[in-house]
Amino acid sequence: MSIYKDLNDIKLDISQFQETQLSNLEQKRILKGFKNKIMPIRQKRRWLLASVSVVALALLSLSLAIDKGTIASMPFVGGVVEKYNYPNIENLDFSSYKTAIGETAENELGKLTLNEVMLDDQQVVLSSTFEPADDVKFDYQTHIRPVVKVNGQDYTITTGSQSIELNDSMFTIYNDIDLNQAIETEDIHIQLSYETLGRSMEDSIRIEQPWTFDVQVSQANLLAEKKVFEMKKPITLNNGEQVTIERVVSTPISTTIYYDLSLALSENIYFTIQSEDGVEQRFSTGFTSLDQQSYGRFNGLTLTENSYYLVAHDSNHNPLSERIPIN
Repeated sequence: MSIYKDLNDIKLDISQFQETQLSNLEQKRILKGFKNKIMPIRQKRRWLLASVSVVALALLSLSLAIDKGTIASMPFVGGVVEKYNYPNIENLDFSSYKTAIGETAENELGKLTLNEVMLDDQQVVLSSTFEPADDVKFDYQTHIRPVVKVNGQDYTITTGSQSIELNDSMFTIYNDIDLNQAIETEDIHIQLSYETLGRSMEDSIRIEQPWTFDVQVSQANLLAEKKVFEMKKPITLNNGEQVTIERVVSTPISTTIYYDLSLALSENIYFTIQSEDGVEQRFSTGFTSLDQQSYGRFNGLTLTENSYYLVAHDSNHNPLSERIPIN
């Protein structure tokens, strides 16, 4: 038998309890509480919608009150370029060398917001945020790559990409575009057309309506601090091969070695940079070719007034030369 049935059968003597009449104030308080308890759900929903509208209006007012640079740096909008090539360096700030954009383009695949553009020596770095449409499958292994024109010309050598999931419906897209020559003008016109999507270059699909952006950026601060060490130095390696070190370029963002392998027999020749006390830095990204310009880029390394040296290595990191002074 249920415990509630047992309780129903209990006989209580309530004569010992004294009944007291409620005051008018107490009656009104209890009645008001009772009405609140039974208030229709429809009214509560109406209040909730009104609250959401107020919050949305406040957010809209806030977004109109702040500039695009602030919006682009907010976590819910997208990642900053510092987190791409330099994820392990704390408190890194390239604000003086990048341009906040905050523009959005949309097609049947979803929304793409261009957050920031940064120029380095012979390189363009982009940060954007992708919000795929409901029926579009997208994950961290899927990449979006742009076609880039700088001052109306296509100087692209290679294009890198990385997708980072922020939540189920939002991804940060990073791209780095290596250029075949340095851009020396302070004010730069960049045209971006995101035309391919896929897990690799081989299986990428063509986007029928690309996301496009047309932006103006400045690299005046970068050019003011850039150091170029013209070397034009032919060297003979320990294995008899010949390499010409053309120049070393150091900016507040990276240091890059440009060299010529046209007289070498192998493309597997790389350089490290050593400080005076022998501390060695390996390149972050690189490209080697017997018929095109080879380079090694050292992200986060800026050459100071101290002495620095180059050392050639093979693909197994065996040294192929003595230390070669840069400055």
